[in-house]
Amino acid sequence: MAPQSRCYRLPWIALLLLAAALRLPFPAWDGGIAAHPDERFLLGVAESTPLWGDPNVAAPDFPYGSLPVYLARLLINATPDADPLYVLRLFSGLLGVLLVALAGALGRVLLDEQGALWAAALLAVAPFPIQQAHFFTVDPLGTALATGAILAAMRRRTRWAALVAGFAVACKISLIWVLLPVVGGIFFADRYAVAPLLRQAAKTLLLAFLAFALVSPWALLRPVTAWRGPLIQAGMAAGRFDFPYTRQYAGTWPYLYPLAQMALWGLGPLVTVVGCWGLAVVSVRWRRLTLRHRVAACWTGCYFLATAGLYVKYPRYLLPLYPIWVVWAIYGVRQIRYSLAAQLPAIIGYGLLLLPTLALGWAQFSVYQQPHPWEVASRWLYVNLLPGEAVAVEEWDHPLPVPLPEYDPARYAQRFLPLFAEDAPEKMSALRAAAEEDVVIVLASRRGYGALTRQPERYAGTVRWYQSVLAEREVRTFTRCPRLGPVALTDDPLAEAGLPVTRSLAERCDTPYALRLPRLDESFRVYDAPVVFLLLRR
Repeated sequence: MAPQSRCYRLPWIALLLLAAALRLPFPAWDGGIAAHPDERFLLGVAESTPLWGDPNVAAPDFPYGSLPVYLARLLINATPDADPLYVLRLFSGLLGVLLVALAGALGRVLLDEQGALWAAALLAVAPFPIQQAHFFTVDPLGTALATGAILAAMRRRTRWAALVAGFAVACKISLIWVLLPVVGGIFFADRYAVAPLLRQAAKTLLLAFLAFALVSPWALLRPVTAWRGPLIQAGMAAGRFDFPYTRQYAGTWPYLYPLAQMALWGLGPLVTVVGCWGLAVVSVRWRRLTLRHRVAACWTGCYFLATAGLYVKYPRYLLPLYPIWVVWAIYGVRQIRYSLAAQLPAIIGYGLLLLPTLALGWAQFSVYQQPHPWEVASRWLYVNLLPGEAVAVEEWDHPLPVPLPEYDPARYAQRFLPLFAEDAPEKMSALRAAAEEDVVIVLASRRGYGALTRQPERYAGTVRWYQSVLAEREVRTFTRCPRLGPVALTDDPLAEAGLPVTRSLAERCDTPYALRLPRLDESFRVYDAPVVFLLLRR
């Protein structure tokens, strides 16, 4: 090992330990209630599917690839005495640490040892990767594999790149875009004979296909059932299907909305903006770029253009770009320094990038040190409501109270409110009945009012109902806001929706102060930091 590499050994060890410390603790962050619906769904499919079995038998129209299911099944079989939910979350946390290492590896190839360390540090403390490492979903695994494929392509290890790319596509079909830079890397090299390049590209695609087929056999054996779910998801993402859980994206701007969310609670504002600048500089210099820079730029640009312009803009859709985005941010800082004739010391430039992201990351981590609002609100209901009393809950949200070891929600009469249905007379009659008769109306998160108030012309009656029950009933609030010491850092979905607000944001967060952020995507809050409102009849 070179002396320069040895001097970075201790910082690397410290950085990876920091990444682990922010990702591995608190696997029971929700008290074991499986608060994330995708995680709950994936765990159920894995428990019902044997190794190399067809996931569509357990879940018709299964929307993902088979590889996450098989890996989950292996982990469940290997730990028969452990709670599978916690085992899979710890595995996802380890994938999060691996992503930090992969970001450093990308930085080493594109920049140098110092740039690699700073890029990895940015990803280690970024809030959204920390959050995703606490869920077992397909996205961290797919991101790790896609990043590994890009790294191999940058190093001209085309066979390895093809194999890993095939595995990435076996997680999620949208990662098929990773094949473009993998194959493009063959043509980006300084060669001029077209026929050999075409043969090599064909071999690369064949190898990726074989890797995909190895871990997704049912995609070939039962193609109609295997591909129906992913195609439905593709149609949903493009806006061809109108599902309740995608209506929060009504009126959002393509490309700008995903970037804004990345800046607010993904990588932080400066990392996002300077990363854009770094990518822009690289794109302008395309003709002078090395193969590795072209592969990285091709991956970033193609995947962003294909994904960020969709109607559905879940922040996790862009997670595969996070490891390379932090590298572009470091690259962008260096270009800014060069334009200033190196008058800005490097440590100041890197520090300005790191500090806002570190603050957001620590605020995200603080969430897991507090009990989950759904558990706390459920305990309040069990203690204060008599058996048989009526509780109204919103469809498409988590019903409260949740089952607890000492309590059973079946003791209450639950009414499910069809809030996402069109404002027909039957729906409005059900909402009026709940407002007049039910002891408690539960708003478990912003999922209902946060989305429906964005379409007031479509849900005018529903918006008026929300305004009425929030104004006329006693409101009890349960939440755990991200915080930095005495300051809560979050948005205010009630105020954004134009609904009655009786307590300040700081009071709702139970902190002395609160810094209100612009509107956040619901994915940043509804799983691990929802705001619960119990609307009690006076």
